[in-house]
Amino acid sequence: MSAADPYPAATSPNPAARAPPAWPRSPLLLCASSSRTGPVEGLLALGSFLRARGIDARFAGDTVRPGEKLDEHLADAGLPWIRELKLSRKVRVADVLHDARSLRAWVRSGNPDLLHASFPHDHLLALWAARGVAGVRVFRTAHRRRDVEPGFRIRALRWTDGVIVHSQAYRKSLIDQGLSQGRVAAVAGGVDAARFSPGRAPELRDGWGIPRDAPLLGIVARMKLERGHRELLHSFARAAPADAWLVLIGRGEEEERLRALARELGEPGRRIVFGGYARGDDLIAAYRALDSAVWLREGNDGACRGVLESMACGVPLIVGNDGAPPELLGDSEIADTDCGRVVDPGSVDAIGAALAELLGDLSLARKLGAAARKRAEAFTQDRFATGVLDFWRRIGALPRIS
Repeated sequence: MSAADPYPAATSPNPAARAPPAWPRSPLLLCASSSRTGPVEGLLALGSFLRARGIDARFAGDTVRPGEKLDEHLADAGLPWIRELKLSRKVRVADVLHDARSLRAWVRSGNPDLLHASFPHDHLLALWAARGVAGVRVFRTAHRRRDVEPGFRIRALRWTDGVIVHSQAYRKSLIDQGLSQGRVAAVAGGVDAARFSPGRAPELRDGWGIPRDAPLLGIVARMKLERGHRELLHSFARAAPADAWLVLIGRGEEEERLRALARELGEPGRRIVFGGYARGDDLIAAYRALDSAVWLREGNDGACRGVLESMACGVPLIVGNDGAPPELLGDSEIADTDCGRVVDPGSVDAIGAALAELLGDLSLARKLGAAARKRAEAFTQDRFATGVLDFWRRIGALPRIS
């Protein structure tokens, strides 16, 4: 074993000698990401849950350009970071070859005994590393709509022991494309409802220059073209009540273009505020400042924890009609739920009608927000992690995919 090997020989027994009830002994949670947000958030909760139960879970993420304070969050979760892997999404041939050799060597030595991938890059590495090695299973979380659509990603999923998605609609899509029902599980995300809780944030509104009693709609999402900010701005300018405001919280490559669009919208644009990037307690305060929130399209995190965080803070939502968000609100088939409204994310008219309804009747918004809070309390992080572990063990009792 090399000096850089993060798995000491003393903890590398013969895979054939493992006792099934203790499996997995040493899962490796892979995520080719440099950010704490997105899929990493779910892995932090999962890893902490596993280690609290004596399972030697470890994390491997992007060490080429690690995200802000990612090491601190891993330390808080008690989840060791295997820094020997590069796992950069800015793919370089030398890094890929290094990771392929290292991961395969660890797997062949008996550690880890389960590889759980988050993106196509780390998924393909996991499949290569486990190829032909007895007793090792490969799992993948297919987060996004693109991950469950026909193409090379589906072919890779067919070589995977088990696939987790965060929506029943995505599970059906995979089964319709030939994946075995028993090897695909829909596991909803989780939220810390003790931390994300209802409240008010009048001082934050003051800082944004928004009247404390004004109806306020907000979107908390990375400013990328596909997240629906443009449709939201047009919808707000067209349909929002005259006293309503909109705040865009986050950052991203689309920010300057969105600022320009807000200015082009004229008079309504004066009620559109860019609230900056928020994390930690500032993020909780941002949710609490809102009367309603919007989540039109998923990002890299198909669990859409931002939806659950809003709900846990007692904020009703307007969500797009695809993936996990409508199911988190309670119904993917109808437009009205007890927790908010489900709309076509590409329809300016539909978004406008929903925001006009919620911003025009704050008593209705508060009623929906209270229902959202109650529903969010059921989506605990332990429920999410238990669902993943139970699925792993159920698949572990099945024959290996060949």
